[in-house]
Amino acid sequence: MSPFFSQTLQHSITVEGRGLHSNSSCMVTIHPSDQPSGLRFRHAASGVEIRALVGRVGDLSLATTLEQDGIRFATVEHLLSALSGLGVDHALIEVGGEELPILDGSAAPWVEAILEAGVCELPGAVRRSVRVLKPVEVRNGEKWIKVEPYPGLRLRYTIDFDHPAIGRQSRELTLSPEKYRRELASARTFCMEQDIEFMRSRGLALGGSLENAVVFGPKGPLNESLRYQDEAVRHKMLDLVGDLALLGAPLQGLVSAHAAGHAMHVALVKALLDDQSSWTWAAVEPLKAARHFPVGLGQAMPA
Repeated sequence: MSPFFSQTLQHSITVEGRGLHSNSSCMVTIHPSDQPSGLRFRHAASGVEIRALVGRVGDLSLATTLEQDGIRFATVEHLLSALSGLGVDHALIEVGGEELPILDGSAAPWVEAILEAGVCELPGAVRRSVRVLKPVEVRNGEKWIKVEPYPGLRLRYTIDFDHPAIGRQSRELTLSPEKYRRELASARTFCMEQDIEFMRSRGLALGGSLENAVVFGPKGPLNESLRYQDEAVRHKMLDLVGDLALLGAPLQGLVSAHAAGHAMHVALVKALLDDQSSWTWAAVEPLKAARHFPVGLGQAMPA
């Protein structure tokens, strides 16, 4: 197989917004990389850099947080999901605060920013993946997540909520930049109306609103409409893509999850890496590059 080069951005792009949990304003500038250094977050004020790797994961309370040297970056999963979903392997992410902006609650605004910046090859940086050789599984009661050999990245996710507007939802797809953009990127984060007071009592969801989350009341979503009939499970898959980016390389495997979340996603990444007999480095076939997509997502089609 001929080598396929890793990808970075053509130009820098800046995005501003407020954090979902902190409600603090934050500016994020994503810069191209001129060397194969992975996805890195830089604290604008101190210059401290944190690589997007599972060993740097801190708090996982309703979001994924990276921590190092007293610096933390919260709610990184949507940006990591967009970068990984579009095949961007190397970038420097300069952050002006401690929590990344929630924007509209999905990865779609990050996707638009990345496509506006443009995606290009990083010459000399040969892309390689983590190829799964045998099954690895993590369980916690009735919740579980596992990965097994598969030629590419395929996701299979099931959620089961005791709520009439959500209930049991399942979706499965083989991931590509085009499918990521079309089927996952626009799915928004969600919560139950009955849980909002408790979350805010813990200092969470202080910046949450119907503008950046789907809120399910007793009779259904309080928002005007859903972007997909099964938007909830699609958002869980979006989060999974972001958390899998903490491997530090693309994954070749089938990931199946039942009633999982950030903590179990991260636990699977750790378990896979810890069992060195369960994976190997492998070459990556060329992607249908995200740089060929038109800018602008348009309205997501219903499922």
